[in-house]
Amino acid sequence: MSETLMIYISATISFVFFAVGILFGWAANEVKHDQLYAKEIEEHNAMHPEMYDHNGYVLNEELLSVRFTDDIEDLED
Repeated sequence: MSETLMIYISATISFVFFAVGILFGWAANEVKHDQLYAKEIEEHNAMHPEMYDHNGYVLNEELLSVRFTDDIEDLED
């Protein structure tokens, strides 16, 4: 085979693999994006078990909250 034909075949095969890689990458990106978006929506709507009563209904009462603060004191002995 001549050198020109080898270069032409190599360039054509490289372009085909490049195009197929772009298409598969784009499709994989769409699938992954849809999975992450569905998971984000699911996690956003989920509530902690403490927010439900014993029958599984959301509590509509006033709830107490506790906030812990870190008081940093320099203890020098």
